Amino acid sequence: MFKQTQVKEAGIIKRINGNRTTIELVKQTAENCKSCSGCAEVKSSSQYLEVETVPGIKEGQLVVTQKTIHSPYKSIMLVFVFPLISLLVGSYVGQNYNILSITSKDIRIIVCGFIFFMSSLVIAGIYDKMSKSKTTTPQKIISDNLHNSYDTVFK
Repeated sequence: MFKQTQVKEAGIIKRINGNRTTIELVKQTAENCKSCSGCAEVKSSSQYLEVETVPGIKEGQLVVTQKTIHSPYKSIMLVFVFPLISLLVGSYVGQNYNILSITSKDIRIIVCGFIFFMSSLVIAGIYDKMSKSKTTTPQKIISDNLHNSYDTVFK
């Protein structure tokens, strides 16, 4: 359910500047872009990518790059399901326990539900910031001999 997808793209090295390399991506067919669709809005212009330099490459060379795309289901659960469950739990706590010293049961349900809901959003935001730095994987060059590997990567 929370699997990662490896997306491979072909490109031409346009510029090498120290430890950073600029690559112009070769246009792909629609079948190759099904899993990502990150560049769907950029159809007419060239798309450039900056990656870490690999020893032995030179300008004008064809290369294959790879990036990891994480499943969106974990984020959907974190943003939609977790707050909804927190709201229900907060409402249950407000209905059955007099923890806020509010005499009206209806107001206690609303206040506890709101507090739990807002707390879940804060927790989701903190978790997202902490996990983003751990799961972000930059795009990298995996092959600098495109003639031998193009058929195995894209066919």
